[in-house]
Amino acid sequence: MLKLLLPLFLLIFTAQVEAQQPGDATAATMVVPGSLQDIVRKPLVLRGTLGGDKIQLSLRPKVDEDGLEGQYFVFGQGSQILLAGEVDQNDLVMEESHNGKDVSGQWEGSFKNGVLSGTWSTLDGSVTKPFSLKAGVQ
Repeated sequence: MLKLLLPLFLLIFTAQVEAQQPGDATAATMVVPGSLQDIVRKPLVLRGTLGGDKIQLSLRPKVDEDGLEGQYFVFGQGSQILLAGEVDQNDLVMEESHNGKDVSGQWEGSFKNGVLSGTWSTLDGSVTKPFSLKAGVQ
């Protein structure tokens, strides 16, 4: 029985090792140093604008699953809006929720030259606002 299982084990192990080599399709999921995906491996605070409002946005990796979570607030307003999403290298996609259940907006952006910028929109796309954020600046 062991003689039958050993070749199968070696075949599976070899396939896993080869799949992790650079240049393979899995190399596309590797994290590039200095990318947004690399930066958000730790909690991150960003400040900037959403439309005409000044905001502060906090992100952190989700515990025990892929993706990000966090919240943001508009300066001068008391409520915090929850965020959850994903990052792929320098591209970010998030959903927001005022109550933790219903999605109230979407964020789509990219990170370039230290700035995360893109577009916030309502779910139906009827309202859009540009955003521009930098780490820890006002």
